[in-house]
Order: sequence, then C-alpha cells, then structure tokens
Amino acid sequence: MTVSTLPPESAAPSSLDVARSSRRRSGRRWVALGIGSVALLFAIGYLPRQARRSSLAAQAAQIAREPAQVSVISPVLAQTKRPLLLPGSILPLEQAKVYSRANGYVRAWHADMGDHVEAGALLAELDTPELDREIEQARASLAQADVGILQARATLAYSISTRERYLSLTQLGLSSQQELEERKAQANVDAAKVRVAQTERSARAAQLSRLQQLASFARVLAPFAGTVAARNIERGTLISAAAGTPLFEIVAASSVRVFVQVPQSLVQGVRSGLGVRVEVNEVPGESFAGNLTRSAGALDPESRTMRAEVQVPNPEGKLLPGMYASVRLELESARRSYVVPATAILQRKTGPVVVTVDGEARVRVLPVEIERDSGAEIEIRSGLTGSERVIRAPAPDLVDGALVSVAS
Repeated sequence: MTVSTLPPESAAPSSLDVARSSRRRSGRRWVALGIGSVALLFAIGYLPRQARRSSLAAQAAQIAREPAQVSVISPVLAQTKRPLLLPGSILPLEQAKVYSRANGYVRAWHADMGDHVEAGALLAELDTPELDREIEQARASLAQADVGILQARATLAYSISTRERYLSLTQLGLSSQQELEERKAQANVDAAKVRVAQTERSARAAQLSRLQQLASFARVLAPFAGTVAARNIERGTLISAAAGTPLFEIVAASSVRVFVQVPQSLVQGVRSGLGVRVEVNEVPGESFAGNLTRSAGALDPESRTMRAEVQVPNPEGKLLPGMYASVRLELESARRSYVVPATAILQRKTGPVVVTVDGEARVRVLPVEIERDSGAEIEIRSGLTGSERVIRAPAPDLVDGALVSVAS
C-alpha cells in the first residue's frame, strides 16, 4: 500500500496566514498610493516654481547683460545770498563803572539803580577832610612862594643899583675894576634867585591845582546819559581811590550792540551797513531792524569765525543788555556751490561722492565736499562744475566706467 505525502509548502494555508497575507498586500497598496501622491504633489508644486525660477534667472541674466537704466539731473547753482540765523549777545552802546579819584566819606548819593541820568548829572558827594587840609597847606606854601619872589626881586633891585654906582665910580677912578666885577656877579646871582623863586612858585601853584582838581572828584558825575545799573555805596561809606571799588555802573541802551560770530565760509559777505533783523524770545512776534557796523577783520583760530557788531536802535528799551538774541541776515557767498537731491549722494569709505554719466554713457564717480545738508537737498561746495549729468538715485554697486542707459 502506497501512502503519498504532501510537502509543508503545499499544505493548505491556515486562516492566520491568509490574514497576514492580506495585510501585507494592503500595506503595499497604501505605500504605493502614498508614493504616487507625493509624486503628484511634487509635479504640481515644485516643477512650476522651478520653471518660474529658471525663467527669472534667465531674465536677470538678460537684464545683467543689458546696461542699467538711470535717471539724471543737472546740478542747480545755489543762491549767492545765504539767509543766516546767528546767535548773539546784546550789550549796551556804552557802559562804564564810575570810580572816585578822591579819598573820603560819602556825604550823600543822588541816583539809585534804575534811574535815568543825563551826562554830567551829580551822582554822589564826598567829604574829603584830609584833602581839604592839603589844599590849605598848598595855598599857604604858594603865598610863601609869592613872598619869596618879592624878596628876591628887592634883593635884585638893590644889587643892580649897587652895580650901577660902582660902574660910575670905576669910570671916575674912585673904585677898582675888581670891586665892579664883584657887584656885577652879585647882581647876576640875585637875578638867578628871582628865577628860582618864580620856578618854586610855579611848582607850588601846580601842586595846589592838582589838589584842587583832585578835590573836584569829590563830586561824582555821570560820564554820559544813561541808566544807573548799580549803586555800591551808602552814606558814610569810606571811599579809597586805591581800593578800586566802583561807586556806580552806568549803561546807555538807547541803542544796543549785538555781537555775532560769522562762519569762515561767509566772512567775505560781511560789509558795513548790511541790514539785519534782531529777535528775542522775550518779545515774541516782533523783530528789530539794525545794521552791521563793523567786524574784527580777523578770524578766531579756534572757532574759525569772525566777530561782527550789529547796532540796533532801542528807543523803547525793549532790548535789555545781557539778553540772548537771534540775528537774521543775508550774506553773499564768494564761492559758487551747487544743489543736488539728497538721493544723489553716496557715502563711500573715502567720503561722499556723486555718480555722473559722461558723453559715452559711462559712469563717472566724482568725490565732492558738502557745504550744507537741508534734508531733501544737499549743497555741494566743491567737486562739481554745473555741467555734469548727475544720476538722481544711483545704485550702490555702480562702479566707475560702467555702461548705463539714460532714461529719456
């Protein structure tokens, strides 16, 4: 009897094997489906973007091979007259500290701070007892000198008469020539004594005059018409001329002086008689007309500015000495400058430059010096002649010699 046996592989699959096989087939289908979806998304998203990128790159390369298109402008000649606003300090037209030349005590004062005084007005009176005694002594000394002159003249008259008598006696032979010479010599000596006495009197008279003039300073007078800015004395105050303490301070402010510092670039426009306007914050909405009267004629080596003086009439006294003021004026610049848009300036390591286009449509980079920056416009001090074609807004990467296309 023959029994046939089947190999294990050919044995009928169990239900567990069937389930496993079914799951494997299902997983493969899902994997295939996922790969297909990714491929579809890749084809839908990436490939068009890549095509667009390639197109843009081709266009960029084409543009790079073509000259850059630029817009150009011509530099504008700046105005020669420059409106300028300068800070200034107001000072009185005249200002003086009044001292006393005489020593003494204050008897009375007649003007106080804020009072208006005329020229020669009496400000104060001093008592000068020591000086008064010196004057009395000088007068007595002068009287003594007068007496001395009289005595010398009397002696001279006697000597002259004696000389004349001896001259007659000598001619008659009654006196010797030596006696006559002695009398002549004595007359000459007495004449010299008269001159000495007269000189002594002149010296004593000068001394008296000096003391009297010094005594006149006991009346303290105003040197000019103005306002008393300070009074530093009281009645009974001891005044010493050597101490150097001012009794009063007088200012004349019917006209005031305003000092300003003009920059070096504009000093050539400073001239006498130039009209200006002065403004102060304390008088809003009002300006005061004045004239530039003088300048220093030299620059301050530290600030490179020149001091100039402006005089302003001040009849109502609105401008007070010591105020801060703003001075508006127009100065004519001797140097030509040009104005370009602020966008035309490029800042390089070597300094500011402008980019121009020459006759062959090639870029020329020109270094320039800036005079003034007003925000939207830049004033060029040097580097331009006015005939250039300046690129309005140059690209930072433009280099000298590059070919460009000028927009019409």
